[in-house]
Amino acid sequence: MKRLVCMLALGLMAGPSCGARSGLEGPDPCTSTGVEICDGVDNDCDGEVDEGIAPVTCGELGCVTTVSCEGGEMPTCVPREPTTEICNLIDDDCDGEVDEGFGFGPLSEPIAVRTDEFATADCLSCRWAFGTNIAPVDGGYLAMWQLGLLGGSESPSFYGRRLDALGNPSGPIELLRQDLVLSLDRMQAMDPMPARGLPMDAVYRVGASDVPGILFANTGGATEVVAGTPASGADGVPRMVWSGARFITGWSALDQLHLAVLDETGAVERELEVDPLERPAAITFGVYRDRVGVLVSRYVAEPETRDSWFILLDSTGNILAPAHPIDVEYAPWQRLVGTEEGWLHLRPNGWDEPSTRQPLDVDGDPLEAPSTFDDLRHISETGEQDLYVPRPDQQEIVTVWQSPAGGDMSVEFLDGRGNTRRRWSGPVPAGGLDVDFLAEPHVAFAADRLLVLWHGGAPDDQPNRVYVQPFGCVE
Repeated sequence: MKRLVCMLALGLMAGPSCGARSGLEGPDPCTSTGVEICDGVDNDCDGEVDEGIAPVTCGELGCVTTVSCEGGEMPTCVPREPTTEICNLIDDDCDGEVDEGFGFGPLSEPIAVRTDEFATADCLSCRWAFGTNIAPVDGGYLAMWQLGLLGGSESPSFYGRRLDALGNPSGPIELLRQDLVLSLDRMQAMDPMPARGLPMDAVYRVGASDVPGILFANTGGATEVVAGTPASGADGVPRMVWSGARFITGWSALDQLHLAVLDETGAVERELEVDPLERPAAITFGVYRDRVGVLVSRYVAEPETRDSWFILLDSTGNILAPAHPIDVEYAPWQRLVGTEEGWLHLRPNGWDEPSTRQPLDVDGDPLEAPSTFDDLRHISETGEQDLYVPRPDQQEIVTVWQSPAGGDMSVEFLDGRGNTRRRWSGPVPAGGLDVDFLAEPHVAFAADRLLVLWHGGAPDDQPNRVYVQPFGCVE
């Protein structure tokens, strides 16, 4: 009978082995061997099983493998076999070097961050995502975009999604703010960033007015808006830059040029006294280390005048060189990118003409004549399909672009004169409802990785997608 009771106890409860006395009868008779080993038994009688057992490591360099005790068994340690080196941030051939001899390139296929989520409104534009931006946050990145609005609708439109360090979605799509965000453009910005986080050039609906302002995204993934800044101008043309110390912005009012300095919170600090430069047709900003360049294109019909002027500021908005004419061909759409020597001026040119590049000195004067790129590329005049970001520490420029006529997307690193150092080109995703269209690209860096975020195209009555493409072998 006693044996039967013991067997029933074993089947109905977990605890000391049958035959051990209860706490009322005295101490547990567990016999300690003194050393815990991987066998699923509490060898040291401390109430824990297989605790504190060191993992086993074997192999060398990139082929090192480590195994740990699991389920009372220590797996056999087998070193990883060397494979052909590819660009994936891993020492594939186990020689102690990572991605050596392999050029810059993608780490995976493009990842769809948004497909058709929240595309439920009646209007066609309400299905579309645009204004793509990406900000570094703790543990990865925050991808952001806005959706179209139904007429005067006051429905919130600003959405985002968390991504891990390789661009994979790590959370659901979320409504980031209740504010009515009408447009969201990348902003040229130098380190250190404002305390509020990565700044973006934005326009908000406030009552019946569309108000320019700044949207910040901090490392915690929170966003904050500042409305009421004096920045204004066409979409796709930088209206403001962050110099690492101040925001510098410009606009045209009553056909005259105005420039202002904002503090790191986005509050107007002062308006600058500058040559009013009547009838400015375009105001283009560039920023690099401790300087800000302002390129102003003017067009006057009678008598017809087309000219370009340049103003140089320091990082706090003090004028280093007042407005002066420079020998740069007039263009209403252009780019000004900071370099070690001064600036790189990029001009889209006409629809069927190759784009040109021209290095300028710090004061905006040409260092050489404008020239086409070796591949005779043509960047879009709208500013929607190209991006140029200076990297001062590396003395180079990262650019993402697609010809306005369609074709492959290209991600490149240029020197200060626009020559290609390394490059990747490949097809733009055209799966599902997307058209092979790259729009509003934005980038984020992390170590030797680069993430490129953009939105594609789609038929007017269909939602479009937001993509992210992780790249490696950046350095």
